[in-house]
Parts: sequence; structure tokens; C-alpha cells
Amino acid sequence: MQMTPLDIRNKTFRKGFRGYQCGEVEKFLETVYQEFESAYTENFELLEKTKGLEAEISHYRQLENTLQQTLVLAQQTAEEVKKTARHEAALMLREAEQDKLSKVSETQVILDDIKEEIQGLSRRRDLLRTQLKSFLLAHLDLEKLQEPDDGIA
Repeated sequence: MQMTPLDIRNKTFRKGFRGYQCGEVEKFLETVYQEFESAYTENFELLEKTKGLEAEISHYRQLENTLQQTLVLAQQTAEEVKKTARHEAALMLREAEQDKLSKVSETQVILDDIKEEIQGLSRRRDLLRTQLKSFLLAHLDLEKLQEPDDGIA
């Protein structure tokens, strides 16, 4: 059983034939009471303060755990965002490469068509030149044939 300051104050001693001086004992008990009461009060206050500090420590530990979990979650989210960004960048590069190849292919087809058209136009020009030359030569031959006839008449 724990002793309290009131236990000291209320303690009584039986009086004997040759006992201690009552005044000295009472004075000493009063001094012990006051010292013990001061120590007891301080101990009680320190226990209350300790409970409060333990509650604060518990709160801060919970806060620390929450912050650690938040940090881990933020790191995981950052990694996921990086992974997604890399994936999207790779897709964009593939799409751009396919688009480039498609445009090069389309351009090659257009170029081949233009070359074919140029060759067709060159053949047509050559044909027209040949026809024109033939026409002119035939016309000259006709002219030569008709000249002698004009002189006879």
C-alpha cells in the first residue's frame, strides 16, 4: 500500500512511560509531512505530464507513420507516372515513325506517278515531234511535187 501525506499527518503514536517528546515528534512529523506532500505532488504532476507527453509521442508516431506511408505512396505514384510517361513516349515515337514511313511511302508513290507522267509527256512530245517532222517533210515533198507542175502550165 502506498503512503500518502495524509497518512503521515494522521499517524498517532501510543504514549509510553518514557517515550519520545511529543512536541519534537509532532514537529518532525509535520516537516516529514510537508516534504512528503511536496514530493508526492511533484510525482503526481510528473506522472500526469508523462502521460501527456506519451500521448503526444503516440500522436507524433502516428503522424510519422502517416508521413512515411504518404512518402512511399508518393514515390510509387511518381514511379508509375514515369513508367506511364515512358510508355506514352515510346508509343508516340512508334506512331511518329509509322507516320513518317507512311508519308515517305505516299511521297514515293507520288514521285513515281510524277516520273511516269514525265516519261509519258516526254514520249508524247517525241511522238508529236516525229509527227510534226513527218507532217512537215510530207508537206515539203508535196510542195516539191507541185512546183514542177506549176511551171508547165
